[in-house]
Amino acid sequence: MELKTILFDFDGTIADTLPAAFDAFRYVFKKYDGKEMTDEDIVQYFGPIEDEMLRKHLEHKDKLNQAIEDFYEQYEKGHDREFEGLEKIQEMLEQFKEMDLNLGIVTGKSRRSLTFSLEALGIYDYFDVTIAGDDVKNPKPDKEGVEKCMKLLQNKPSEVLFVGDSESDMAAGAAAGVKTAAAQWFSTVQTSEFKTEPDYTFTSISDFCQYIEDHHQAKKEKKIH
Repeated sequence: MELKTILFDFDGTIADTLPAAFDAFRYVFKKYDGKEMTDEDIVQYFGPIEDEMLRKHLEHKDKLNQAIEDFYEQYEKGHDREFEGLEKIQEMLEQFKEMDLNLGIVTGKSRRSLTFSLEALGIYDYFDVTIAGDDVKNPKPDKEGVEKCMKLLQNKPSEVLFVGDSESDMAAGAAAGVKTAAAQWFSTVQTSEFKTEPDYTFTSISDFCQYIEDHHQAKKEKKIH
């Protein structure tokens, strides 16, 4: 693998924003439908962007527009806390940019929530390309988002690594023909056992950074010789 680009999922991979999303969905389903939702219940709805999830699953459709606004308000409030591993993620992104690697995001999140999170966490400017759920017709596990990134960055599949924490991430990467890495470094992950086996699994950010550093160094030495 002649690595030129690392693509990341967002929730549970770049930032531990899943608790904020879970709490926001819980709030909305409780307020409008009187439903008590667990994290596992909410994960079953994942796939389309947040607006579409609510459009599909909220029972009181007459309240949909207000429910969507309530979701985003609660989601944004969920950023008023300490984020697990944020400093290490920032250091990782800084390290990879110093290596002249392209960085991208392929997420099922809406453009609205992705942009807010990236800006709130101070990491917006690290990414060369971001593909949100609004930007594709077919969300992960479809390969469309990964292929859009490759086209924008003019990459071949052999030059790309896709990192994520869910089965849909691994399936999307495999379908696009790129190497995949399972990120299992946050307390909250979407998938712990994969049907689509990742090429690599990392349980700490530091181990992942070391792997990329070693790979980068080996490539440099190969060029010298």
